[in-house]
Amino acid sequence: MAALIAYFGGSFDPVHQGHLATATELLTTLSLTKLFFLPAALSPLKTQSLASQHRIAMLKLAIQDVSSFFLDERECQRPHPSYTIETLRSLRAEYGTAQPLAFIMGMDSFIHLPKWRNWQQLTDFAHLIIVSRPDYDPDLSTELQEWLNNRRCNDRQLLECHPHGFVYFVTTHPHAVSSTDIRARIALGQNTHTSLPPLVAAYIQQHHLYGATATNES
Repeated sequence: MAALIAYFGGSFDPVHQGHLATATELLTTLSLTKLFFLPAALSPLKTQSLASQHRIAMLKLAIQDVSSFFLDERECQRPHPSYTIETLRSLRAEYGTAQPLAFIMGMDSFIHLPKWRNWQQLTDFAHLIIVSRPDYDPDLSTELQEWLNNRRCNDRQLLECHPHGFVYFVTTHPHAVSSTDIRARIALGQNTHTSLPPLVAAYIQQHHLYGATATNES
């Protein structure tokens, strides 16, 4: 039984303490030895995002001291638009047919999965791990629920026994922090140091990202 390798997708705009805490919790919950942060290029479902080189640089600073954390830049290196199905297809080609792989996403993204390109085929290449908050009961569309019924898995060990095919839900501790809120607070000159890794906060300040200036505390 091979160890599961997981890819944590997201904009990470910017990466914050909530992302890192969730990833650390997943290492234990899923018995992972490798978790790759997979920053997205500009999503076809979004209108804007910070330049990828800055988001990648901040991720490198944020994860540099955790030996189980890695960075995969492929989505940012691919011509726009970027689709998750292409990422998972490329990963499966690299790892071969037997290696258990998983793609991690939040529940807020999962409920909109039918808007993703070839979404029904995602589990042909990897398991999906859906991170949810306690006591959150999402309203899934009929189409998504019917697709999920044939793929939902409640036994973590099955993720290691099979290379792909399952959807597994994980409830993690909630974190009262979001990238949207952080960006807004930085633009207003408010302190965000408790929400950001220190090196990331310094990087934002140094490069005047999100409206940061030399005089504010972002």
